[in-house]
Amino acid sequence: MNFTAKNKLIVWLVALLLVANAASIAMFWLSKTKHPQQPKGTPQEFLVRELKLDTKQQEQMEMLVKEHRQAAEELRVKIRAAKESFFDLLKQQNVTDSVKQDAAKAVSINTEELDLMTLNHFQKVRALCTNNQQKKFDEIIHKVTSMIGQPRPPRGSGNEQQGPPPGGSDGDRPTPPGQ
Repeated sequence: MNFTAKNKLIVWLVALLLVANAASIAMFWLSKTKHPQQPKGTPQEFLVRELKLDTKQQEQMEMLVKEHRQAAEELRVKIRAAKESFFDLLKQQNVTDSVKQDAAKAVSINTEELDLMTLNHFQKVRALCTNNQQKKFDEIIHKVTSMIGQPRPPRGSGNEQQGPPPGGSDGDRPTPPGQ
């Protein structure tokens, strides 16, 4: 093979590799899955809007929400205290496994109670709905529950929401060190 033929072959191979790389990059960017947009507003506002609740249903739901928030906050206080006791075990030497398990169980019992109370709350909300609204409720409940644990955008970002953070205060998490 002469020098000119070798150069043509190399040029064609480089061009082929460039085209293959460009195609790979294009496929990567085009096939990137887009995350579905998070519903706007609070879970309560979302439910009212999506289910098209009438005034009476909205009033009943408001009462349920207030009751749930109050009871949930009491449980969050218990969870926070149980977690503090759990992590206070770090200060002790030679803590037995049974003591650790008992402390962890105290946290999990309160967390379980909060989860069950939340499930019961949503059952009551669903019971307020008409048959058609219940079908819609069943379709959107996972969106609602995902909204509960989502962090809110920082204040001043133009997306402020009123009220406490979703799921109440930060009582479900231990205080970061140094605070």
